[in-house]
Amino acid sequence: MKRLNPNNEPLTPEKLRELSGLDLSDEEAQKIIWSIKRFARVLYGFATQQQVVNNENKEKE
Repeated sequence: MKRLNPNNEPLTPEKLRELSGLDLSDEEAQKIIWSIKRFARVLYGFATQQQVVNNENKEKE
């Protein structure tokens, strides 16, 4: 599977427009980037919380 960002470069409005093919203003692109980062933080927090719960359940067994 080909990685979209093998060098782990930050997502910029220019890169977002290139990847999505959408005609976005800088402001729209920045809002989308903020939303993506926020969603990633929420998912990471949820995954971390689930891992703690799973570890606690394993200890009880």
